[in-house]
Amino acid sequence: AGSEVVRSRDAAVLEHLDIVVDVGGIYDTSKLRFDHHQRGFFETVDGEPGKATCPQEATGRWRTKLSASGLVYKHFGREVIAQLLGTNAEQTKLIWEEVYERLLEAVDGVDNGVEISDGPPRYKDQSDLASRVHRLNPRWNEASNDDDQNRRFEQASSLCGSEFLDVLGEIAEAWLPAREKVKDSLEGRNKVHPSGQLLMLESGGLPWKEHLYALEREVGIAGHVKFVLYTDQAGMWRVQAVTAEGSLFTNRLSLPEPWCGVRDEALVSISGIPGCTFVHANGFIGGNSTYEGALAMAAKTLEAVAA
Repeated sequence: AGSEVVRSRDAAVLEHLDIVVDVGGIYDTSKLRFDHHQRGFFETVDGEPGKATCPQEATGRWRTKLSASGLVYKHFGREVIAQLLGTNAEQTKLIWEEVYERLLEAVDGVDNGVEISDGPPRYKDQSDLASRVHRLNPRWNEASNDDDQNRRFEQASSLCGSEFLDVLGEIAEAWLPAREKVKDSLEGRNKVHPSGQLLMLESGGLPWKEHLYALEREVGIAGHVKFVLYTDQAGMWRVQAVTAEGSLFTNRLSLPEPWCGVRDEALVSISGIPGCTFVHANGFIGGNSTYEGALAMAAKTLEAVAA
């Protein structure tokens, strides 16, 4: 705050600046120089500096080459997040990673000409941040001068800053609290059922899948949980199969086939479980009027597989 922004490529001007970003041909954290255009440059957001020359050699989780934005985020993003949110080290790291994945990696990819996929895209997307910033540039047939360019730069800076804060707020206020709830539920899974394969969440609407996959990997039980129990908006209980990670429709374990597509009293009769309201035709979700009933539906499914 209060710093002057100088827009120049003049080496004589850059030499006297405290920090130089995206120009100058130098990446040197000790001198606060953060350019990515120089020949031979390759860094990733969580990779060990200077250890890789291409994506295949990247030492961390991410393999996308950094732009100047990514370089600044790599070195100062955690500090900014902690100052804005007052988070502890573990929370800051989680938020830093999620912000990069949701927002900054795409900036790095677009700036460095990294395709989003190996094959041709199925449709054109020009609603992304890079496209919105690009539209702030003068059109080819539109007159512009230095004052106009600086005004447009300020607009772009404001847009990017707002986008960053929006993403940061959603992650800190919704994504992270959801992760904590899933973590608590995972730690208490054996209290729900001795197999540890059933998870109970206190309320529905909570985005649990992504967190469950990540937390299972962290504690070394990837693929272990088979069903999640939660309430819907009407206060009824749902039992939902956990899909295989990376799949939308392949369940780790589905509800029994004879139950699929059956409702109410017919389902109660077939299953022998009071309170059943439905099971989807594909067996990925079912309902019961009580928690005990939903738990019994999941438990009976586990027992059928073990038998």
